[in-house]
Amino acid sequence: MRTSDWRRAGVTCAAVALTTAAMTGVATAADDTEAPLAPVVSSAEYPDDANEHDGVGSYGTFVIDSASDDVVSYRYEWMGGVSQTLTAAEPGAPVSLRWLPQTRGVTYLYAQAIDAAGNVSARTTYFVRVGTGRAAVTHWDPQHDSGAATGTGVTPDAQGPTGTSITSAARFDGTDEAYATLDSPVDTAKIFSVDAWVRPDTLDADMTAVSRTGFSLGTTTNSPGGTPTWSFALPTASGGAVHLTGGSPEPGEWAHLVGVYDTEEHAARLYVDGDLVTTAENTVAAGGTGPLRLGSEGDTEGTEDTGHWHGLLTDVNVWDRVYVPKEITAAATRAPQRQGYWDLETAPGGSSPEYAGGAPLTLAGDASIHTATDDCDVNPDCTPAQYPLVGSGDLLLDGDGDYATTPDAVRPSDAGFSVATHVRIDGDTATHDMTLLSQPGLHTSLFTLRYVAASKSWQAVVAHEDSADAPTTTVTAPASPFGAQEDEFLAVVCDEKTDQLRLYVDDTYVSDSASVTGKDTWTPTGDLQIGRSVTAGTGTDYLTGELDEVHTYAGVLDQTRLAMLRVGGADV
Repeated sequence: MRTSDWRRAGVTCAAVALTTAAMTGVATAADDTEAPLAPVVSSAEYPDDANEHDGVGSYGTFVIDSASDDVVSYRYEWMGGVSQTLTAAEPGAPVSLRWLPQTRGVTYLYAQAIDAAGNVSARTTYFVRVGTGRAAVTHWDPQHDSGAATGTGVTPDAQGPTGTSITSAARFDGTDEAYATLDSPVDTAKIFSVDAWVRPDTLDADMTAVSRTGFSLGTTTNSPGGTPTWSFALPTASGGAVHLTGGSPEPGEWAHLVGVYDTEEHAARLYVDGDLVTTAENTVAAGGTGPLRLGSEGDTEGTEDTGHWHGLLTDVNVWDRVYVPKEITAAATRAPQRQGYWDLETAPGGSSPEYAGGAPLTLAGDASIHTATDDCDVNPDCTPAQYPLVGSGDLLLDGDGDYATTPDAVRPSDAGFSVATHVRIDGDTATHDMTLLSQPGLHTSLFTLRYVAASKSWQAVVAHEDSADAPTTTVTAPASPFGAQEDEFLAVVCDEKTDQLRLYVDDTYVSDSASVTGKDTWTPTGDLQIGRSVTAGTGTDYLTGELDEVHTYAGVLDQTRLAMLRVGGADV
């Protein structure tokens, strides 16, 4: 029958094709409505069994293969991730997926096969149980020096960075004898990571904290304007070098440095204090083997050392895997150290006890602990009492010589300091400046948190040295417009890591901030003052109102801890 005859009979071309296919036994993609067989997933590094395998920071290969010979691609998705597709090299061929686990625990991989007709198979679920990342291949600190050969310019008598579990550090004096050498089997042509806690004493020349054949980690002045920066350098296979720089080192301040080289991604990365500051793509490192050198960039073939480290150094680690971001953030975190917490619930004998048994707050003048009760739950005609800010009591001050004090002063660490309190004043009747908290030294106050009457605002002032004419930094935020009934939570945070002074009012968002780059904190000698300032031994700016929940910390309170303190009580 001719085609025109088929059309007159009402038969379409598609029907002709189907009939022809049926007669000849040849199928087309349009004919195929059968889903391919679900794929099988396998991995040598991370088999799907009841055990944890390898771990965080170590790549694994996952082979995805369906027994159907017309499969052209595979759709896959990690738990909670975005669906992606891999194309087979030819119909029926398997595909391989490389994966780097970032966290320990159980996860799963979904996989489906897709054939040329677009049919999708049932989903295969492959469980992966990831173990903790492998420990560092090489570790050094002054207490566990791993058999290092140490020069006479190294003295292991310093303290480690506060707010960490690292208790010791070594002083490197910047001379030819300021070095430590120890074995390290890691091949830096392959995946490796290195970290260290470092504290430079000077920044007038390039300095190397950690090095070996294949990399160096330290500081450099080879940047625009000659400004010192942190540095991670690697010689490349082509005979050149990559220099990753970033961050702002400051003399006398600790920093956590991490260098990572990932051959899978052909990338090198530099992290400073937990933050990724620079990445070098398309990097193929020359690598090499040999001893690890601390405090200088030594050459194993006998050439002269360079870049001698002048400062403190501790907790050096080298891994033969990727040190992943979550691990880096955890290692760089410095927890604030609580110095004092006074809940101001009671004051037996005129002293309000400190939460952990430290020095109490001694009440002076007519200062008292305010408590209140009423019978409003049974008497509808009652006059509601004004209850304390937090809990059953707070500190009541009348502005006429009332205050409290404690010798448990605010003593900043090299990470900074934080203070917080609750306050209630009547802004409509407050006609003079009033101090909530202040920490005097010999000549000035390290900080003052106060109410400014003219602008009806809160103000925090920090002095950068203990002198009568010390330079200061100020942050300001409006006080509540709701007057005498308003409970406001205030916090002052001086953050040496970010070089910021921050003022928080009520919520956990910064109300005001200012840069304190290059301006260090100092250790005051006076007693902490509650409800007044002290100038030349004389009290001024006495507070009229109520204060509660006074907290002092060495180090930086983050937003989580601030939120906890705002609702009252000690942090965990």
